[in-house]
Amino acid sequence: MSYSSPTKTVGDVQSQVKRVFGDESGVQLTNDDITRWINEAQVDIAKQNQILQTTATMAVTGGTATYSLTSVTPRIDTLASLLLDGRRVGNIPISQAEESISLADPEGTEEGAPQFWYAWGGDITFWPKPNKNYTMTIRYNAQPAAITSTAGDVLSVPDECFTDICNYVLMRAYEMDENAEMMAVKQAEYSASVAERGEQERLAATMTYETNITFELI
Repeated sequence: MSYSSPTKTVGDVQSQVKRVFGDESGVQLTNDDITRWINEAQVDIAKQNQILQTTATMAVTGGTATYSLTSVTPRIDTLASLLLDGRRVGNIPISQAEESISLADPEGTEEGAPQFWYAWGGDITFWPKPNKNYTMTIRYNAQPAAITSTAGDVLSVPDECFTDICNYVLMRAYEMDENAEMMAVKQAEYSASVAERGEQERLAATMTYETNITFELI
């Protein structure tokens, strides 16, 4: 699915939430409260729906197998795929990688076109070691940037998620107000909307990408 670029602001959420909650003067609901809940909502929505899809590039040097991805911005939440000069390189769990490498390349000297990569502690390692320089293309789901209480701050998530953000904030506001009935209403609205969007994303991914891919050492 495609989404619009974010245009909604912290101020938009503040106005909507305070109006619905009945506290437009901000006596009970502070801007700091709303900001904290906005950030919680953005993280939850981004994790569940994988809507912040982006691409970054990094130089890969021949003879160097391990690279840190902690400096990639926006920050990586989950990796979707890695490509070296346009060729997709698959990933395998670190336990499987270590077992395979211990059998095929116990000295760690093998060089060639990488067949797979594995991740650990924010680093990725290719096997075999790259035999030349490559451009690595990283396709990933990003972490939403935290917003501040400044009313003009633009949200990290697309405008299609604005109602979800407001419902999450209202859910937390009613929880603070000990209004269990209204908290349950907003929680149900939020959960149903996010789940529906997530299902649409999963269906789109299934129709677009192969899901059963295996990688063998040569």
